[in-house]
Amino acid sequence: MRKKLVCIVDDDPNMREIYARKFKREEFDVVTAEDGDKGITIIRERHPDIILLDIQMPVMDGFDVMKVLQKDETLSKIPVVVLSNVDDERAFKKIGEFETRFYLIKALTTPQKAVDIVREVLH
Repeated sequence: MRKKLVCIVDDDPNMREIYARKFKREEFDVVTAEDGDKGITIIRERHPDIILLDIQMPVMDGFDVMKVLQKDETLSKIPVVVLSNVDDERAFKKIGEFETRFYLIKALTTPQKAVDIVREVLH
């Protein structure tokens, strides 16, 4: 059986590394990107099963990534879990305009919690 592919799009190299290691230990395949533009490229090439997406990033932020995904019939079907430290009402409202499954606050989320949420979304 094929492992599920998780795409982690986050500008923080430590977050990418910590989460990538955890997902790999939990039997997932992982691809990562350091900004939204590179994330879109990887998502188009690899068609991951799920995307963990930060909001505040250089080049292209998470909102712009979601706009691109939403406009593509194939990519719009990939579930998105937002994993960000943006914790304000305007961001929550803006995210509500997109097809996201969960909004996780980095400071309040462990890698294990993220794995559990991803499993829940994929099943």
